[in-house]
Amino acid sequence: MHTWTNRVPPSRASYRALGLLYAVTTAALLAVDAGGGDEEWIAETARFGFGVFGMLAALRAARLPDLPARLRRAWTAVAGCFGVLVLSVPVLCVLNLSGLNPGDAKTADDVIHVIFVVALLIALQLFPLAKMRPRDRAKNVLDAMTVLVGGSLVLWYTAVDPMIHSGHDFTDGFVSAVLYPIGDLALLFTVARALLRGADDSARRPLQLLTAGTLVLFAGDAVNGYLNAHGITVSASWQFYWWITSDALLAAAAVEQSRPARRAGFTHRPGFRIGRCLPYLAVMVAPGLMLYSAIAERHFSPWGGLAIGGAALSALVLSRQTLVQRESDELALIDGLTGLANRSRFRETSHRGLHRDARAGLHSAVLVIDMNSFKEINDTFGHQAGDAVLVELADVLRRCVPSPGLPARLGGDEFAVTLSGLASPRQAYETAGRIAAALGPVAVDGRLITLAASIGVAVSAPGELHHDELVHRADLAMYKAKALGPETRWAVWQESLEAAAGKPEVAA
Repeated sequence: MHTWTNRVPPSRASYRALGLLYAVTTAALLAVDAGGGDEEWIAETARFGFGVFGMLAALRAARLPDLPARLRRAWTAVAGCFGVLVLSVPVLCVLNLSGLNPGDAKTADDVIHVIFVVALLIALQLFPLAKMRPRDRAKNVLDAMTVLVGGSLVLWYTAVDPMIHSGHDFTDGFVSAVLYPIGDLALLFTVARALLRGADDSARRPLQLLTAGTLVLFAGDAVNGYLNAHGITVSASWQFYWWITSDALLAAAAVEQSRPARRAGFTHRPGFRIGRCLPYLAVMVAPGLMLYSAIAERHFSPWGGLAIGGAALSALVLSRQTLVQRESDELALIDGLTGLANRSRFRETSHRGLHRDARAGLHSAVLVIDMNSFKEINDTFGHQAGDAVLVELADVLRRCVPSPGLPARLGGDEFAVTLSGLASPRQAYETAGRIAAALGPVAVDGRLITLAASIGVAVSAPGELHHDELVHRADLAMYKAKALGPETRWAVWQESLEAAAGKPEVAA
């Protein structure tokens, strides 16, 4: 059967090469800038190197057969983005050698930058993001729009409005004055959607690096717009630092995706934690800029006080909304009767643990627990007593499952436990033994009822199994344990179960 597994951690040689190139370039820029020399050729050479590095890695990622087709297309587009970067260097060199005047050379540089931004925007749009229901997609778009408006306010305050008041002719430098902000805002919206929505495991970490590089590019363009709008002349080195940092992060994303792979786990993951904070930070942009402007212009009254009040009100409303959202999220992930995690949270936690343990070289495990004779308890003592028995079993699991393990109720009388960060499979067996030993007679409405359950244990070596296969193996082991009788038993899945006559190791 065709399955996905996690990627194998490769050699860090590529990352070291990238880090070395970045460190050497930064040191060279600092040295040349301190000596008053021309640092442009150093930065352009470094950008050419990052472009070649990233293009080769992106092309390699686009040819990986284990990646989904859409993700391979996305990395083909990223390779084209790096191709623009590679070609820009010789093009600019030819233009400079041809005796082009500085103004036209600056326009050519701006046009190439816009083409690079458009190529990056197209590539980001192609990345597969986490699946969402229509209502959740609408919320994701609204949150991204909130971030977009916040970014628009920043660009308006730092670049556009000062340029209008300075009497600057927008036809002079139209690309940097108009197209830069439009392209940056389009990138910001796309990145915000990716950060808020999340991605599947096959693209999660590369997309994080891509978004980081994009945000650095946005910040650099915002600072550049501010300096141009205010007529501030500084050394060109600072802009080169922004560019090479962005290029290095984008190249690192391509290297991350081009890692050699075993069959990879293709599972959707929720949005990145930092992304969830973006809408709240965006809401605080307007009062923050108002307060900064009032202080900078030494006219604190009345705008400074209004800005502080607006910021305080926004913080209070957002804090309340956060608490309500957290409560709603918890209710959606918790079983109402027992207070344990529900099936959705169990699955999400298991996926996260398997992914983390695969990278750390640790084992993961799942225990499937099914109560014995639960129907007889319901028929004899009533459903209220049956519910009380389920609550008692949930309390046993809370006491016996060590952190960061997560006990969950999957439905009815079926429970499960996910264990992660295990140094050896024995830790999972010990947990199953503790649960089995803790089960016994309990008092329910003045009557003694014996808690008994069948427990199946399945362990995954680092990167060996995905969630569904691990649960399936634990299910097989649980049925083997249940076949031994009504008493509490636990069984371990073994390779011998693949054969019809195979039997798991069983312990009382």
